[in-house]
Amino acid sequence: MNKLPVQPIGDGVYLLNEFDGTNCYLVIGSEKALLIDCGTGFCDLRGAAEALCSVPVICAATHGHVDHIGGAGQFEAIYVHEDDCRLLNKIQMSTAARKLFLAGNGAVKAHGFTVKDVKRYAHKPTLLPMKDGDTFNLGDRVITVRHTPGHTKGSVALIDEKAKIIFSGDNVCDALWMHLPGSTSLEEWLPSAEWLYEKSKEYRIFWGHRTPQLTTDYIGQVIDWGKAIIRDNPKNSLLPQTKQYPPQSDGILYKTNHIHAKG
Repeated sequence: MNKLPVQPIGDGVYLLNEFDGTNCYLVIGSEKALLIDCGTGFCDLRGAAEALCSVPVICAATHGHVDHIGGAGQFEAIYVHEDDCRLLNKIQMSTAARKLFLAGNGAVKAHGFTVKDVKRYAHKPTLLPMKDGDTFNLGDRVITVRHTPGHTKGSVALIDEKAKIIFSGDNVCDALWMHLPGSTSLEEWLPSAEWLYEKSKEYRIFWGHRTPQLTTDYIGQVIDWGKAIIRDNPKNSLLPQTKQYPPQSDGILYKTNHIHAKG
């Protein structure tokens, strides 16, 4: 049950698929390896990462949601953007939050996992705040942090110049969730999405779920949807409603009172 599906996607870069839950990525350098996201933590993700390399493994999160930081208890510490180092995100590393998430994840449960596979960790991992422009020196490769607020206020993209890959988390994806607590307005999200679009012309883009690689055309499509929502709603509503645009499975979910930046 703990033998994760592993796929090489570049020189020293691996996709570790948490049984159709979260796509996590391992970037291996000559001195250290960086695990990007650690899933919900119902299987031995750390063991799978360490089996792929002979150097120490450190962990960083693209954002502070349970399916990306829930496995942090397998490590002594995890790097998270300073805007996601909040009580909201600390709660999402709890055993209760991890069990609740797994209980609703049909794709993972289809592999035979149950909430009993979510174990309480022996210690609480330390959240190490990171910010825009920070770097991880792995020896012969450097990973750079780019702050991309949107899906959460502390969402980041991690840039591997050597492999020409950007790990973008869930900030632009199929079924973009912008309606959750901790998300920015669509107006505040848009610049990060446009940055990713431009970078996708030079880099391969890998995100956190389902089909792992995003194309330039698809990123552009999501941006067009976001612009349409902003254009068609010149003001935020007084009362919040959750809507989806366009009305299809890979549309953007958003709050009608959180389209434009306030103030």
